Amino acid sequence: MLSRLQDFLSRHRRKFIVTGVLVGGTIFAARYAQRRLVEFQEKQAREFFERTRRMHHFESTEKTCNQVILGMGEEMCQAVLRECSTDELLEQLRQNPKNKLELWEDMKIVSFTRLATYVYASSMLVIALRVQLNLLGGYIYRDIMTEQKQITDELKQQYLSLIRHFITESGIQDLARYIRTQVIAVTKSMPLTQQLSLTDMEQLFWSLQMSINADTRRDPNSRMSKYLLPSQNPSHSPLLQQMYNETLDLLESEDAIGVCSHNVSRGFVLACDAIAESMGQTLQHLPPGELAKQQESQQPLKFNQPGSSTSSQNQDNPTTSTAAAAATAASENNNLLNINRVLMALAKLIPIISGITSRGFDSTARPHNLPTQLLTFYVVAEKTKTLGANVYETFSSA
Repeated sequence: MLSRLQDFLSRHRRKFIVTGVLVGGTIFAARYAQRRLVEFQEKQAREFFERTRRMHHFESTEKTCNQVILGMGEEMCQAVLRECSTDELLEQLRQNPKNKLELWEDMKIVSFTRLATYVYASSMLVIALRVQLNLLGGYIYRDIMTEQKQITDELKQQYLSLIRHFITESGIQDLARYIRTQVIAVTKSMPLTQQLSLTDMEQLFWSLQMSINADTRRDPNSRMSKYLLPSQNPSHSPLLQQMYNETLDLLESEDAIGVCSHNVSRGFVLACDAIAESMGQTLQHLPPGELAKQQESQQPLKFNQPGSSTSSQNQDNPTTSTAAAAATAASENNNLLNINRVLMALAKLIPIISGITSRGFDSTARPHNLPTQLLTFYVVAEKTKTLGANVYETFSSA
């Protein structure tokens, strides 16, 4: 019996070996595959948990960032109002002095300067805080993941206080003074009696924007760090110095410059919209009979034109004017006034421009004034949010 069994095993030895190898290999491969699958699932779970954790941390950072922007935006608006105040000029004009034309020229310069400063300063502040808080958030997230404590509360306070240079020191002051020089250069040849349409205002703002951006040493777009941050880091902390240098690099990057330029262009569009709305409100108080006369002649509706009854009565006062069409007349005649056809003297536009920028940030006011519209728009602008997300992604995974 044993000899027959030995003979059977001897004859089929190769088959048994091959079968054993196949069965063992299959079992080993199955266990290896199972182990690799478990490892892959664990890796996927860890990555999902890390992405979820990072997403929650980023959302928390963004929420904090929005709150800080709106809080510091209010301080920034007050700083702009102090630097570009018209209170003294208005008080002098109320006394009807002999040099009222010179005072109105000063009002023109200050009004345009304040509007342009709001447009640039709001964009610069939002971009700077997006960069700072997302960079800081990336560092904090890395501390959480590595269980380190590089970012202390003192370091956070020192880093975030760098932006105070823009608001409380010389940042906004330097920006407003530079913009004022460009406003003078662009508007010096414009008399107070010059008639302007909304299209003319858009062209004027475009010329002002190009003039401001032309000086490569003082351009608020490409050299925003010059205004936003102090020239040197006041602390001797190596990590703070590193974060300061990284912030400078980010603010001078092509991405940040492109976002700021886009925001500024959109800001001047918002300014034109606000001016158009104020012009429409002004037209509501005008004599209804003028609308039909102007529409029949198909001529642009003009204000402060020589020969009009009211302008002849007020030739010595560039701020007084008559208007053509009113919204009331439009409703009576079932016609809508085309605001783009309205021509208004520069002297009449100055109070409008001054009025839409005469108050700071106020989220409770309805409708929102221009400074509030600018900050709100820049906070939710997609390009600005994308810039912040890219900064966070870079520094949270470094």
